Amino acid sequence: MINAILIDDEKNALELLEWQLQTWSPQVKPLALCTSVDEGIAAISKYKPQLIFLDIEMPRKNGFEVLQAFDEPDFEVIFTTAYDQFALKAFKYAALDYLLKPVDADELQAAVQRFEKLYRQRNFKQHLNILLQQYQQPQSLPGRIPLAMQDGIFFVSPQQIVCCDAASNYCFVHFDDKTKLVLSKTLKDMEDLLLPYNFLRVHHSHLVNVAHVKRYVKSEGGYLEMSDGAHIPVSRQRRDRIVELLTK
Repeated sequence: MINAILIDDEKNALELLEWQLQTWSPQVKPLALCTSVDEGIAAISKYKPQLIFLDIEMPRKNGFEVLQAFDEPDFEVIFTTAYDQFALKAFKYAALDYLLKPVDADELQAAVQRFEKLYRQRNFKQHLNILLQQYQQPQSLPGRIPLAMQDGIFFVSPQQIVCCDAASNYCFVHFDDKTKLVLSKTLKDMEDLLLPYNFLRVHHSHLVNVAHVKRYVKSEGGYLEMSDGAHIPVSRQRRDRIVELLTK
């Protein structure tokens, strides 16, 4: 069983989530339903749960104050939130799970399954620091981003990434030291994450870091020579726009 605490200022939302867990994810056992930050902190200290379902926007104190009450959190968090573009961007950069209200059955089950797979394999404190930075300063970009692997999550600087290649529903990430990671993400997922860091989609199968482009070669259909020596093809449809962007 997964021991859990549910924290939300709306009593109806708490009771609904408790029912949803009993119905769709019975391996999760709610030990307490808390309607305030102070109740939540007390329940966590008392029950030592493995998992918390936490609403962010609550009156007087918000959900982040629950997390900041613990110097070294030894639990995972699944956030429950109404739609907010800055909040969703923050969750994406921190690689933390969230559920949009009203909670969907499939998304709830998927979040619990991800918890079961990744619990104690990642540095939650580091994720939380990125989340807080992004939520409080949504226009800033974190210096490092998380890349989820089967055996854990790596935090890397986007500047270290030379390019990303698509392989079906997987993605190869190539670094400037000529190492690479294989991620169970699509290239579109990586594009969404890396676009603000001056990455460019140059082909349906290739995403490049503009800072690592050495030159554009017109022959052989057009390709980019990268800092690691790789040759990345440029699609015909994108060629003019890419050349324009690279020469600015």
